Amino acid sequence: MSANTPSSPPYLTHPLWLHQDFGKRNHTTDPLKLIQLTDPHLFAAPQGRLLGITTRTSFESVLEMALERSSGAQALVVTGDLVHDESTAGYRYLHDTLNSTGLPYFCTPGNHDQQRLMDEHLGAAAVGPFALRRLEGWNLVFLNSSRCDSDGGHLKSEQIAQLEDLLADDQAPTLLFMHHHPIPVQSEWMDRIGIDNGESLIATCDRSPQVKGVIFGHIHQEFSSHRKGYQLLGTPSTCIQFLPRNQTFALDTRPPGYRTLSLHADGQLETEVLRLDHYEERPIYQAQGY
Repeated sequence: MSANTPSSPPYLTHPLWLHQDFGKRNHTTDPLKLIQLTDPHLFAAPQGRLLGITTRTSFESVLEMALERSSGAQALVVTGDLVHDESTAGYRYLHDTLNSTGLPYFCTPGNHDQQRLMDEHLGAAAVGPFALRRLEGWNLVFLNSSRCDSDGGHLKSEQIAQLEDLLADDQAPTLLFMHHHPIPVQSEWMDRIGIDNGESLIATCDRSPQVKGVIFGHIHQEFSSHRKGYQLLGTPSTCIQFLPRNQTFALDTRPPGYRTLSLHADGQLETEVLRLDHYEERPIYQAQGY
């Protein structure tokens, strides 16, 4: 069916991304590889800092490491809180920096983002509220979990319905990307601002064996959980890190990092979190929020 026919589901009215030039990748053995970056919290000013961390500098350091250590990646995914001050200059910087990698990239909004500016400066790379992109035999689904009135997240019934329609019609292995976490990560203060109806997403995934991973940001820490044949994965920020399993806001001493996702032809998903070996700046550990 043509994606432009009136009977097409709404998510198929968006152009599908079909990237076919995979260089030296051996299609029979080598997995597809994605790089996930999250929560860069960029500013208009190059020297802009978040709790002591110059976020452009930390973002560039993580991106450089990712491109070096995870060479051969097919795409970048940035899962929200892209620009902390919601500035035009911040989104222009992000656009130019990601363009310089030569890789396709996709950006979901976070609670600190401005969707209008994302659309204006990132174009088709600003995905959501529900977007499907195909990577050979895999489906990548991007969901906008942000709310305009809260730091917490929410998924609209239309988004869940579109996901259910896709999963009913297509058995290809599927990854879901969003900003907020749909399940508790055992940090009380952070779990108050997760997806408030995450159980609806989880119920849909539980019924769908082709779902292989639910990947998110927002929590500024590494998180991994297995459930009914799929993984739920949270990723460190490219700037400040939150202390895991803490009742109240607290910063961690671990350095910034990113996640790799290796997508195998048989539907298996392998993943790894990598961090900078050393980062000179230190956050303001006594901070009680931002």
